[in-house]
Amino acid sequence: MPTILPEQALQSEMRGATRPTDLTVREADTLRLRAPPQRAPIAAMQSSYLPLPSDPKLRRLVAVVAFAGIVYWLRELAPVFICFTILVRSLTWLADVIHSRTGLERRGGVASILLVAVTAIGVSIFFGVRAILPRVHEIRTEGKDLVGQLLDQPVVERLRHLAGGDGAGGGAAETVKAHALQALHYATAFAHLALYLLIGFILSVIYLFERDEIDHWIRSLDRESVSGTMARWLGYVGDAIAITVKMQAVTALVNALITFPVLVVLGLPHKALLFLLILVSGLLPVVGNFIAGSVLCVVAYEARGLWAVGVMLVVTFILHKIESYYLTPRLAAQHVKLPGLVLVISLLVFEEVFGFVGLFLSFPVLYVATRVHREWVTEDGEKGAAAG
Repeated sequence: MPTILPEQALQSEMRGATRPTDLTVREADTLRLRAPPQRAPIAAMQSSYLPLPSDPKLRRLVAVVAFAGIVYWLRELAPVFICFTILVRSLTWLADVIHSRTGLERRGGVASILLVAVTAIGVSIFFGVRAILPRVHEIRTEGKDLVGQLLDQPVVERLRHLAGGDGAGGGAAETVKAHALQALHYATAFAHLALYLLIGFILSVIYLFERDEIDHWIRSLDRESVSGTMARWLGYVGDAIAITVKMQAVTALVNALITFPVLVVLGLPHKALLFLLILVSGLLPVVGNFIAGSVLCVVAYEARGLWAVGVMLVVTFILHKIESYYLTPRLAAQHVKLPGLVLVISLLVFEEVFGFVGLFLSFPVLYVATRVHREWVTEDGEKGAAAG
């Protein structure tokens, strides 16, 4: 009888054969085909997910370059990531509150919140459409008269004059034609942004329902690999966004409380609605002040004249400086542990280098940089302790 290889003997022993040397080559081949495939140990199957160089300086340089490249490459998806981060943090907080009071698990709490939100939106749409439908026939029959009455309003005439029209229909038509393409561009940009926000909402819902599995997979990544490092640093970016939103909520409340007495002194109408406008628009960093200030200038011009517009411009300018160079640095200093002077200089430098967008980038960049530096300091300390 021809002999067989050692692995064939092992397979035959696993199948209960007592004398593997008595097997023919054909029988051994048959046993090899029938035997289950050998599995490598779990540790050997785990990939290192693109390990970084072993030299600490080179590893850190490669990680920083890779992270900056990823952020720059995905910069157009910033609205998706921001919406995702805000929804995940807020829904998680609400789900934890529900869990602490009712004992309902996190997934159940998220499902309950989404159900209530969808129901509220559906009911609002139903009653809104129901209220608008009776007006459709009236708009069709009296639409021209309503438009004529709107165009005859003094504020429309003043805005038309400021826009370069002569007060007649031709001037208004020319003004509309001149800005039609710009309006279309803004509408397209808004639709694009709304689509990104919808994608962020969908991703946040998927993540919340599969959070345990995703977090377990992220924790299983090698800490020294590219994938593990990028996932950890992107988490720092998420933390920076969440902190920025909290700081902006405080800033919006301060702006509204400072502006409200000015509204009372000027005697502007609809003070409660204007206060709400200032509060909501203040949630937008930096640009929110200009949005609210523009609306307040129009209302002030209609109610009190040009001198009231001057007052609102001064208030808007002062609030912008307070927010950018005093309130925001003070709030940011609680998280990045840097002197206020450094934060103010950072704002100035980022605004000079990146323009208006730099005001949005200053704190997140500083926050991520301090977290990464703290991580490196801890790593060096652990290696020094191990070497000692």
